[in-house]
Amino acid sequence: MPQLRDIALHSPWRPLSESDARRVRSVAAHLLSHLSHVTDWRLQKTFFLAEVWSIEERLGRLTAADFASWTYGPWSLHVREGVESLEADRKVQRESRTARRREAAEFLLIRKEARIPPLPREDADFLGDIAQQIKFLDGDSLTRVAKSTKPYADTVPRQRIDLDGYLDELRTKHAKFVASPKVARLVEEAMAE
Repeated sequence: MPQLRDIALHSPWRPLSESDARRVRSVAAHLLSHLSHVTDWRLQKTFFLAEVWSIEERLGRLTAADFASWTYGPWSLHVREGVESLEADRKVQRESRTARRREAAEFLLIRKEARIPPLPREDADFLGDIAQQIKFLDGDSLTRVAKSTKPYADTVPRQRIDLDGYLDELRTKHAKFVASPKVARLVEEAMAE
């Protein structure tokens, strides 16, 4: 019988540097500050969509957080650890309340006296926009949206979602588009009008 030490375990999460972990905490805190009735499950989906939409709209990642493809949608150990760190720093608290579909659920709340870790204004505004788009989606709809993204759909279940590869793919497409003579001609024509 094999020993536990002899079994190779493959984690979908890479280790984060302290600065990358701080960045995850800041993004999580900003999302929590803009949303209400947020469970860990809902924060995970929202954070993932913020990453995907940042790649698609800004050609850049918000954080270095890794996500894995689980049955119920994307999930990140890095985001979970970030929230736990915010709880330990007394910036976030969990509160058990009655929920729509079950007797009680744990909601994550930013404490009133807590100072949210800073983010550049551009990122904070982007996260505010994300929160506005997501805040009225119910849990099932939020999961469907997250699962319908290309990075999630392209990932084998229980494996790391390759957000960095998706970013590289879009940057390559963007570079080809920008370098296209047809695009240059269209831009020239538009500027001449």
